[in-house]
Amino acid sequence: MNIELFYDKECPFCNAYANYIKIKQKCNLILINARENKEAIKEFENLGFNINDGFIIRVDEDKIYQGSDAIIFLNEVSKNRIYFKNNKFFRNFVYPFVKYIRKIVLFCLGKNSNF
Repeated sequence: MNIELFYDKECPFCNAYANYIKIKQKCNLILINARENKEAIKEFENLGFNINDGFIIRVDEDKIYQGSDAIIFLNEVSKNRIYFKNNKFFRNFVYPFVKYIRKIVLFCLGKNSNF
């Protein structure tokens, strides 16, 4: 399985999670800094995805997941999983809260939260 993970390397949360994922033993995981790969991000935008809404992952060139769905997918294939007992709660409450905190942290670091 080939997984491309497009993330914001300048965001401490995104960077920590991307480096935490331990799926390299099972999958070909490629970490891609979205800020340095604008061409691929434009391709995703043409498909209706917005990197400002969270991680984007492409699996085997035919499946795309974003945001909480991307984290849930990565968590499922990860060897060292963080268990979400209720994916709906994670999707609707935890993930939006983390996105909000991300914007505040990037603002405090003098970084733009949008691409």
